[in-house]
Amino acid sequence: MLVIINFFIELALLRRAPQELPASRVLFSLLLVVGLGAGLLLALTAGVGLASGLLQNLLDLTLMLGALWVALSLCERRARFLQTATALLGVDSLITLLALLPVGLARPENAESGLLALAGLLFLLLVVWSIAAAGHILRHAFEVTLLQGAAIAIGFDVLSFVIVGGLAEGAG
Repeated sequence: MLVIINFFIELALLRRAPQELPASRVLFSLLLVVGLGAGLLLALTAGVGLASGLLQNLLDLTLMLGALWVALSLCERRARFLQTATALLGVDSLITLLALLPVGLARPENAESGLLALAGLLFLLLVVWSIAAAGHILRHAFEVTLLQGAAIAIGFDVLSFVIVGGLAEGAG
């Protein structure tokens, strides 16, 4: 298990490539569950209700995997889906778990102590890291530059934020 965790840390640090992962449905399924759990834990830490957090995370994962499937299919690289999706799920889960710290610190009562500002800075750094890591994974999947992969990641994040945020707001 530590070997797998270490692989995803190295992948997130841009030291490994997603094609080094085995094309394993078991690993993909495991990381799908871990990703859902990590996202739900982050939502609960942020004060989102259980049902809403679960729905938002399910929708976000469905959008990510669906968009990846469609994009790889359009580029005739569908065979890369399992490894790319597994890589994205693993790195996203890792960064989501790390985001628990700044989200936990982001409380109004921490505003005067400077912890709120620190939480904001840490969260911003995690967002930048997440975009760089996703860009790294996507550059390998689509054979583009890191900058193009990062642009794809930003585009998807904005789209996901608009769709998931809009649906969550409409349901609330």
